[in-house]
Amino acid sequence: MLKKLQVQNFKSILSDTVELGQLNVFIGENGSGKSNLLESLAVMSAAKQERLDIEGLYSKGVRVAKPELTFSSFHGKKQKPQIEMSLAFQSEKQLMTIKSIIETDMTDEAVVKWKDSFEQKEQEQEQQDILKHVLSVDEDKIKLIRALSEQKRTEKSALYHPIQNYLIYNLDTKALRGFSSESKKVPLGINGEGLDVLLANFSEPEFTQLQEYAYFVNWLDEIVIDREDLMKFSYLKQGKSISKLYFKDKFMMKKENIFSAENANEGVLHILFYLALFISQKTPTLFAIDNIESHLNPHLCTELTRVICKLAKKTNKQALITTHNPAILDGLNLNDDDIRLFEIYRNDEGHTKTRRIQLNPETKPIKVKLSELWMRGYLGAISKQF
Repeated sequence: MLKKLQVQNFKSILSDTVELGQLNVFIGENGSGKSNLLESLAVMSAAKQERLDIEGLYSKGVRVAKPELTFSSFHGKKQKPQIEMSLAFQSEKQLMTIKSIIETDMTDEAVVKWKDSFEQKEQEQEQQDILKHVLSVDEDKIKLIRALSEQKRTEKSALYHPIQNYLIYNLDTKALRGFSSESKKVPLGINGEGLDVLLANFSEPEFTQLQEYAYFVNWLDEIVIDREDLMKFSYLKQGKSISKLYFKDKFMMKKENIFSAENANEGVLHILFYLALFISQKTPTLFAIDNIESHLNPHLCTELTRVICKLAKKTNKQALITTHNPAILDGLNLNDDDIRLFEIYRNDEGHTKTRRIQLNPETKPIKVKLSELWMRGYLGAISKQF
């Protein structure tokens, strides 16, 4: 699990360190830098996949900008032309650190080329270390060195796996309905693409687990996947959606009680996506969700948060989530150290900073909800201008 994230010189984050839990919720006023924090991880993810081109960054959910806007830019400070990041992962055996130094070739503004100079230097050093030994040892020792080198690459690959698959999900209803497919990521696109395909490939235990949460939607009778895409010939997809996802409504007449994703309420599509994301063994183990509350009723937001906190532990997922809806906070148990709430704010110089919000274990439990504390201003994360 990712335990610590350190970022320097990325957009509004001049220097910040965040110690993460399993499920992490970030709140803050508009423009405080919440998405920048999520994006810093996505940039490092692209670096470890050697996909620091524009397409690679976009596919992770990064809002790509020219270097002068990507490096931190503040009054009275000389702009530093590199981004430095460090991640600390806790494995079963030890705490391991991954680093990146992201730089760019500024010679051509039309074609920006990013690179991870730390990764390049590390690879070059490994090759030099091997060559030093190879020049002075016999064939058996050479085989041993190669075996050790391969073992190191394997360990490195296992360590990189969570960060390499990291994505920022920012759902778009058109993508969930099957009207757009901009993201080609599988099994789920960053905008909601591929939900029907993932559900069609759910194992029986996964689908059974999904059905446990049917109470989220009081009219839902059944989720239907039209694998052969035959229902479109019955004119059930007037808008020509490519999704094969359908729903049955238990309150409608039996002859006409099925409709496609393009006609479904946007809330049920968002809920279904989040449940699938946390339940499936095929989705990333480390990911972010930007604005999770979109299109959801406040009461539903609270229950969804409770459920995904439990699912994250059950399916070994780690999530970074942003929200502007106070109801999300009421689903968090801050007495559990794996569940963490953070305020993202800009200090007096405009730098994005992160502050963990914790309950004082020595004080008596209060009856006021976290949502009310936020709205009253006790948690911060609100504008001080009005």
